Amino acid sequence: MDVNQSNPDLILWKDLELFKKQHRLKLQFWTILNEVAEGISEEKLSAVHSKHKSFKLSKGNDLLGMPYHVLDIIRDFDEKKGLNFRLLNWFGVGMYFMALTGNEISSSLSTKLFKGGFNLGDTGSPWDYPGLILEKKLIYTFDNQNFEQEGLQVWIKELEIGGDRNEIINKISTTVNNTISLILSIG
Repeated sequence: MDVNQSNPDLILWKDLELFKKQHRLKLQFWTILNEVAEGISEEKLSAVHSKHKSFKLSKGNDLLGMPYHVLDIIRDFDEKKGLNFRLLNWFGVGMYFMALTGNEISSSLSTKLFKGGFNLGDTGSPWDYPGLILEKKLIYTFDNQNFEQEGLQVWIKELEIGGDRNEIINKISTTVNNTISLILSIG
């Protein structure tokens, strides 16, 4: 079906309650992610990566046609020694936690990240979310040859969230803090 040639769904277009519900849901997740970010101590961030830039929460409306939120924590995207934690809340798809690592530190973190439930992205770009999430272009086993590629490596795992807002905040916060502890345990 050619979307450009089909008639617009005018009933959907005027479904005010549907759009209000979507707006409320986006606001709820925005405040949840903001609370998670504000709950991470500056001391922990400094301990895990001295060049951290705190956090940044952003949003968009068209990741394959769906709205999304991104929470970046640490925010050092250097391709050699960088580190960033990214929460991607992709409406209609799910919530994903990623550790983006520079290629020089990926090998030292790999065993711990695999044991922590992460898989290594195998898309050629750390920003290829459809490839990472929908097509599951991931490496599921450890092999030092995985780290010969240049640039940022993306480690990803899906967060199964459920329950009320406090349970969601707790699940996300626990994941972030456990990953910080995991990286700090490497020394």
